[in-house]
Amino acid sequence: MRPTEKLLKILLVWGLLALITAVLRIFSVSAADLLSSVWVVAGIFIVIVAFVDYFSVGKIRRLGIQQQTPSSLALGNNTKCSLKITNTLARDIDITAAFAPNTKIKFEGFPVQFLLKQGTFNLINYHIKPVDRGNTTIAAPVFRIKSRNGLWDYKTSLGNETDVKIYPNFSPIAQLSNMGVERQIQQLGIHLSQRRGEGMEFKQLREFVEGDSLRQIDWKATSKARRPISREYQDEKNQEIFFLLDCGRRLRHKDDELSHFDYALNAILLTAYIAIRQGDSAGFFSFAGDNRYLSPVKGVNGVNTLLNNLYDIQSTLENTDFLKLAEDFTVRHKRRSLVVLVSNIREEDHDDLIKATRLLSKKHIVLVASLKEASLEHQLQEPVVNFDSSIAFAATHKYLHERSLVIKKLRSAGVFVIDTLPELLHVRLVSEYFRLKRSHLL
Repeated sequence: MRPTEKLLKILLVWGLLALITAVLRIFSVSAADLLSSVWVVAGIFIVIVAFVDYFSVGKIRRLGIQQQTPSSLALGNNTKCSLKITNTLARDIDITAAFAPNTKIKFEGFPVQFLLKQGTFNLINYHIKPVDRGNTTIAAPVFRIKSRNGLWDYKTSLGNETDVKIYPNFSPIAQLSNMGVERQIQQLGIHLSQRRGEGMEFKQLREFVEGDSLRQIDWKATSKARRPISREYQDEKNQEIFFLLDCGRRLRHKDDELSHFDYALNAILLTAYIAIRQGDSAGFFSFAGDNRYLSPVKGVNGVNTLLNNLYDIQSTLENTDFLKLAEDFTVRHKRRSLVVLVSNIREEDHDDLIKATRLLSKKHIVLVASLKEASLEHQLQEPVVNFDSSIAFAATHKYLHERSLVIKKLRSAGVFVIDTLPELLHVRLVSEYFRLKRSHLL
């Protein structure tokens, strides 16, 4: 309980009255005695009224509080929630509602102040936006309620705490879940070349259409049907794609609200979902600080398994050791897979990265996905107007040039490389997955 602004103003006026009385006494003004008596009576009256009003707040704990807050959220997505407050007190109340600050969640629409009539309720709709993944607790809402005469402000927490899991942004996966594979790919903006009869596994017989090769014709079925019949094949299933994610300082950079690490994790989950829908399995191995290993999963619950095991993974300040990563992974995983290494490639990585990819390539197909820093690209677009800007331009150009040389050397060594902005990584990964899969390199 604390005094309100209204009570403080009354006390200020009462104090000014005391000051005026003291000044009048100094100059022996006859009205000083009368004013002094008024000051004393006013003080007694203020004390009595404030004392009575202090106990007029009522049984605040009896207020009806109903919350609707989901127990799982997606990073960066606004989620609608509601808070219903029912006034069960025997008077109207002036109330202010808010939530305690949370480092992982932003609350939009608070604080809110309103007058709640006796026996009525107010439904507050608001949005919460997660800004960091992992586990967190949303504290019970905080209320400030004024006493009957508005002299005191009572603060309390009502309702329940809510434990929340903040997942990577799985909304693209949710949107794709009810679509066929071809429709999913189109929705992502990926255009795959049409291909008939080039797969490794037989799918079905169908009528010959323009574009089919003569090798696809099933002559036995054609003779029976007395019209050309083609064999149709599909991509091989039961293959493995393994994601190696750099949890070191490389991916902590932010060009917008999401870090490069979050973009990478979102792209990995989306690509894993597509692969699982294709009948393949997806595994995960993180390194440089937060080291986790998840054996390849497949089937309907495969993506849920990935989400529940990776939603709280975080980047660290550790240095990246690609050679140690390759040695650890080759010991853990023997089966031939498409290995996708996600990091931010730099010039100093050349020797270790070449050795690491050579080691991985002995058993696996290696794809390196490197994230560009948009801020560096923008730096090259800035006008050079003085000495400092010329130094910045030269340093940025040198850094990007050396980085591009490392990527060229990787490609010349037979490593597949994606070099892209973070927000485009998911499209590039899915496209490269299908390209490698359809080329029968796995």
